Formats: sequence, C-alpha cells, structure tokens
Amino acid sequence: MLSTAKRRRQPPAAGSPSADRGPRRLSVAVLLGGVGAEREVSLVSGREVAAALAERGHTVHAVRVDASDDAFLEHIPAGTDVVFVALHGEFGEDGTIQHLLARAELPYTGSGPEASARAYDKLRAKRLLRRAGVPLAWHRVLEFPFGERGVRHAVRMTPPGRVVVKPHRAGSSVGVVVCDSPGHVRRALEAGARFRQHLMIEEFIPGRELTCGVLDDQVLPVVEAVSRRGFFDYAAKYDKASGTEYAVDPPDLDPAVRRRIQAVAMASHRALGCDDFSRVDFRYDPDADRLVVLEVNTIPGMTPTSLLPKAAAAAGLDFGALVERLARLALRHVAS
Repeated sequence: MLSTAKRRRQPPAAGSPSADRGPRRLSVAVLLGGVGAEREVSLVSGREVAAALAERGHTVHAVRVDASDDAFLEHIPAGTDVVFVALHGEFGEDGTIQHLLARAELPYTGSGPEASARAYDKLRAKRLLRRAGVPLAWHRVLEFPFGERGVRHAVRMTPPGRVVVKPHRAGSSVGVVVCDSPGHVRRALEAGARFRQHLMIEEFIPGRELTCGVLDDQVLPVVEAVSRRGFFDYAAKYDKASGTEYAVDPPDLDPAVRRRIQAVAMASHRALGCDDFSRVDFRYDPDADRLVVLEVNTIPGMTPTSLLPKAAAAAGLDFGALVERLARLALRHVAS
C-alpha cells in the first residue's frame, strides 16, 4: 500500500530508458484548471506545458480539474507515465492533489503532499524557515474568524510604516494589499474577511523584487521583476500590458548578494522538504543590505511571463527542455 509521501529511489543507470534525460517518449497527463482564485493562471500554465511536451514528441493528455475531489483521476488514461501538475493554489499546490495521486500510484511532478502543504501555508512555512535561520520580515496573524475587536487589536499592534496584508493560504498575490496607514490596514483586514482564513500582516520591505529557482538540487540564476504598478501584484505578474520588466541575473546586483540569495533559496527549499524544483521569492533593501524571504512556491507559474522558465532559459534550458526535465525527474520517485 502506498504512503501519501513521495520517496526517492536510486536514479536509473545512465542509458536506461527511464533515465532523467533518456530518449524514451512519455505519456503525460497535464492537470490544469483547478478550483481556486488562480484557475485562469493554471489554465495558461497547463496549455503551455502541454504544447511544449507535445512539440518534443511526447503523448500528452490535458486533464481539466473542475472540482476538489478525485473525479479527475477517471480522465487520466491507462498507461500514463507521469502526471504533470500545472495547478496553482488551492487543491493544486496545497498537498491535497499530491495525496490523491500518490494514493493512486501515479508518478507526478514536484513536491510531495507534506512539503506542498508546508510551503502553501505561509504561517507554517515561516515557522520552519525561521527555525532554519532563513531571514524573514516581521509579521503577525489575525486568526479567522475575527470580529471588530480582533481587527481593532490587530491594527493597534501593527507598527508604524508600510505593511502588507495577505491571506495565509493563497498565491499569485491574490488578496495582497500594501497599506500605508492604520486606516488602510483596517480596510484591508475587513475586506480580507471574504477569504475566510487567517490574515497575515507583514512588514513591507522596500527595494527590489527578486526570485531564485531551484531545479534538481541546483540553484538557477536570480531574476528581478520591476513593476510599473509600484507593486508586483496579480496584474503585474500576468497582464502583458502591465509593462512589468524582467532582468535575469541582473548586472547591477552585487555578486555577494547574488550568492546570498542563491544560498538562502537552497536553504529554504531544503527546510520545507521540497522535491525537484521550487521558486523562492525575496525582497531586498539595498540601502539596509537586508534580504528577506517572502515565500516558497512549489508549483511556480509556467506562463509566458513566468519567472522560473526565464531563469531556466538563462541556465541553458529552454521551455520545452525544462518541462520535459520536470516530467523525467518525477519518474525518479516511487512510493513504498
């Protein structure tokens, strides 16, 4: 009987059909869609992944996930070699679907159920990252359900200066609000009640928006996102018209800072027990030489504007090679 955690077996010998870069064509089911606020992003990621794998000669079946149950398993064809999870957010990145795939004895891309759950829950992830010595910003939590008294206390306990209010279980900057006054914090908390989950109030770190991917236990080049919106929000991430600019391995980033970012990215990936790949997001204040980790993403976006593919391309892996690499990495995992 399978456990719900993925376990690593020894990689196949060089030349084996199932080796990481082996020649065997794969049958891949790409999961896309999902049930949360990031569904539209997932649809784009999934289509891009499916097209790239098909172009490289693999047999690809796009499987839309429309409910938070195991009905999607019925649409995964017999003989599928690997399931490529291109789902973001709820029921995609939170460990639930990984548990269902492991129980069904289907190899799948990315981290296992436990690591996925740890990374998706920002509060749990921060506790583990802090324990590992990873630098973090000040934060406090308003626990759901909360009423007027809870909001009032949270506002009173928030230090002066800019802060960020965000749901503790969401991605793609969904529900994230940058606040510059106590009144703004109050309004953001009241509006955040619609997510029906704990809200995090986090110190806003001025400076640069940086990210660093980890692929097969190797760090990728650092990528910087420069938003014209003043904040790297949902529109800045996914709307091509937003004018967001990206710099891969930015030349004006001090080499020592770059090395620090890469070291902390790897430490964060390992602290949460991630497998195969992740993307770690940072803020860096050059005036104070202060670096903090914002979050660890276990299923980074695979859209035309996504950051991990940009970093992989700079490391010599174009998009098709990247997604094939991720699919083959999944074959190194078996549950026992």
